[in-house]
Amino acid sequence: MRTASIPVEEKVQETEDLETIFHRMTEFMPQRVADAVRAASRRVPVPAHQDVIVEGETSDGLYIVLEGTFGIYRKGDGTASDHRVAEIGPGQPFGEMALLDGEPRSATVRAETAGAVLEIEPERILELADGEARLAEFKGALASFVTRRMRASTQEHVAALQRELDLRNEQQQFGKFFVYSLIMMSIGTLVNNVLARTIVNVDVYTEVFAWQYLAILMVPSLFVIRHMGISISALGLTTVGLKKSLIEGAIISVGLCIFAWGLAAVLKYFDALPGKPLPFNLLGTLSYFLHSALQEIIARGFLQSSFQRFLGDQGKWRSVLLASVLFGMFHLHFGIPAVLMTIGTGFIFGWIYIRHQNIAGVILIHYMMGVAAFNTGLI
Repeated sequence: MRTASIPVEEKVQETEDLETIFHRMTEFMPQRVADAVRAASRRVPVPAHQDVIVEGETSDGLYIVLEGTFGIYRKGDGTASDHRVAEIGPGQPFGEMALLDGEPRSATVRAETAGAVLEIEPERILELADGEARLAEFKGALASFVTRRMRASTQEHVAALQRELDLRNEQQQFGKFFVYSLIMMSIGTLVNNVLARTIVNVDVYTEVFAWQYLAILMVPSLFVIRHMGISISALGLTTVGLKKSLIEGAIISVGLCIFAWGLAAVLKYFDALPGKPLPFNLLGTLSYFLHSALQEIIARGFLQSSFQRFLGDQGKWRSVLLASVLFGMFHLHFGIPAVLMTIGTGFIFGWIYIRHQNIAGVILIHYMMGVAAFNTGLI
């Protein structure tokens, strides 16, 4: 240790923190070796910005930080300047490699703040009875300690690399989802404002248009779902929560259907019914069920779940809002009332999906509401 400008040593103080440090370092050592280490230890205060060991110098002391923060510095290739590569604090050792292999110091350790270190000097162990044998045993135990620490450090490093890899993958997934959202908005704008209104004057209330429009939305959706590696269960198509989702969906569906029929009756009485009631058609009803299922897979299974994932939305309501608004805009060709109704019902659908993470009940509600709205003339 460079002692030229470091204050005079102090006796090792028997404090709880110091005892913890000694125990961690000597728990696998024979008692006589642990006693030798304690006898060869001294507490040394270190002022801020003082070097404890210097890269390239030859010394064999082992140090453990007791107080303060210390930086580890290494010289760059072909340069004389130091580069800070790590930071250590209380309880962390340094200088052990030079004690084990006798090579010059591989790094400089500098006090970032005023602190103190526990210095263990091999020469002091040699001064004790049977010193050489004790020092040899100490080095063996220290090698085991270093090996365990390196193994733990390697595991932490691997875990950090895995986290970084996961983060990069998450960023790539978000990029795909972001591009998907832009494409969906562009398609919706194009269909709503150009194709359906201006160029071909399409009747947007026909079943043919509904399927054509959904197909246009489904193609990029399925492409992105596949490339993002989203599983079927992650889209809500799972048996987990299925029963509860269906029961809750059935109860809500009955209530909403009763409300729809009541509202239609009131509007019809005042001659304000916005649409024309459609007669029951089995094939059309089955077609609408499949249509409802595909819509909910996109809106709740994909959009809402993706917003929740990428926003880290613990409360989940931001995801419900964003998915409902985005999906509501896809209904602009039906008019503003349809957009508002889609956004409003989207909150109900999103709430059910949050509760059970299963799309079945949501599909049932969507289907029953649509049937009631079309059959009563609300749409």
